[in-house]
Amino acid sequence: MYKKIKRNNFILNCHGSVIIEFAFAVFIITLLIKVLLSVATYQSTVGKLDRISYSIAGIVRERSKLYGSDYRLTQMQVDELKRLAEKMLLNTGMKSSNLAITIETLHFLPSNPEIKDIDNQNTVSVSLGSCQPIRPLSKMINLSPYAHTGRWIPLYQVTLCLPTTGGGLAIPITSSAVAIER
Repeated sequence: MYKKIKRNNFILNCHGSVIIEFAFAVFIITLLIKVLLSVATYQSTVGKLDRISYSIAGIVRERSKLYGSDYRLTQMQVDELKRLAEKMLLNTGMKSSNLAITIETLHFLPSNPEIKDIDNQNTVSVSLGSCQPIRPLSKMINLSPYAHTGRWIPLYQVTLCLPTTGGGLAIPITSSAVAIER
């Protein structure tokens, strides 16, 4: 009733079908592992950029303590912050040679609580490299609260961009952090 299969002849008796199925299974499992590793690496990089952009946004928010009472963002300050971001990224074990940064500030004129007038003299956007935020800070005016001191609180946005290792048409990894001045 049952056919006995000898261990030594098992592969040969199936006329190679087990070998072919095994090859397909190994190929599919290898492909799945490669995709999972790529996704894990991408998510890890996004997390690192998120942490770094949030840290740089905190520094931009507190820069009046670092640079005196100068509220205007300068190119020199952005250069220093980019070097700091590159060093932070290098400390995580990643290459930072193609890191691009954009820092936006949004200041308001002193006015009544109903009107948010943008102070164009102090509102700036400085970029190093090709990096654009997903949503510009000028479209997030509603995030600024009105303080008890009778002014609208300035907003800051730091955007970091890092090209992916996928090649020419791959979309760069972008991370933005928004901070409110204290």
